[in-house]
Amino acid sequence: MENDIQNFKLWSENRKDVKDELYPDFGFRSWDDLSSDDKYKIWKYLEWHFFKKDESHKEFNYGDRRCNYEFLGEYYETDRKLSRIVGSVQILNLLYKAKSYARNFLEDKKFNSACKDFYLIFSTQNENVVLELLSLYLKKIIIERSESEPDRNENESDEEFKKRTLEWRWKEFDGFAEDLNEVFLQFGIKYYLSRVGFAPRQDKKIMEEIYEPVLICLSDKKWEKVEEILSDAFFDYRKNTPQGYSGCVTKTISALQAFLQTLINGKIGGADGINNLVKQAQEKGFIPKDKFSSEIFKNIDAILMKERGKSGDAHPKLEYANEKNARLVLNLAMIFLQHCIQNDN
Repeated sequence: MENDIQNFKLWSENRKDVKDELYPDFGFRSWDDLSSDDKYKIWKYLEWHFFKKDESHKEFNYGDRRCNYEFLGEYYETDRKLSRIVGSVQILNLLYKAKSYARNFLEDKKFNSACKDFYLIFSTQNENVVLELLSLYLKKIIIERSESEPDRNENESDEEFKKRTLEWRWKEFDGFAEDLNEVFLQFGIKYYLSRVGFAPRQDKKIMEEIYEPVLICLSDKKWEKVEEILSDAFFDYRKNTPQGYSGCVTKTISALQAFLQTLINGKIGGADGINNLVKQAQEKGFIPKDKFSSEIFKNIDAILMKERGKSGDAHPKLEYANEKNARLVLNLAMIFLQHCIQNDN
């Protein structure tokens, strides 16, 4: 029977034209390119992580708090989700007072108002506001477990416990990211949620085999400064402006330098360029020193330095970077980091 199930093919598996119709390729779209119905459907697919969008006549209890919006999950999960929603809209207002995006919550500070504003922002505001709101929500998830750790197993080594603790701290975030990225991919949204923030989406194979392993590795506290700089690079990329793309180029290269400095000295700092840092790292055995790797590092360094000199934030620049340039620099940096990390492991 098992073989019979495996042998049975879906209609779409036998016909490419059907697959293309059922799974349209939208390319790389901005959030602002989505219709109201698209945004509604995205919310419904992510609803478990948030709440049911319509205010109910029924009152729900979350700890000692009451709200007319229904959150899904176990008791402890719903309580945390309500806290994330309230915290997100509150911080959004405090950060951007002149805009006061969560206007209902600004007026009365009620839980119902926080939920109403959260969905209203999600469904009607532009890309920058929506991604900022989601970023605040995700930061709340990270903070919840950032200083905690799971129970330690008997006979568990320090290294094993450290690894499991890191996985435990990111478990809820990673679950959210997996769901959101799958939905974003199907709707063609051009961003990918990583542990360091929203990154430009690449081909699925590139994301799975290069970006994901690198960004997971950089979530270790050892690489905290590298992660911060790279996160700023992603932020600049999302500005969708020539100045933003130039900032992305500069900060991506700075992240590479910070990575190599940390690899060699255990901390960032120093004026050495990438080429000299690569040589030092090779001499100390931190990265491969075979001829093939040396040529790759040399060529990548030449390309990155040329791009930074032409369109990075150094003044005067010859021209501003564009999305294609910024994406190229990010991809080269990720390949570089992956090669180094694989050797380090």
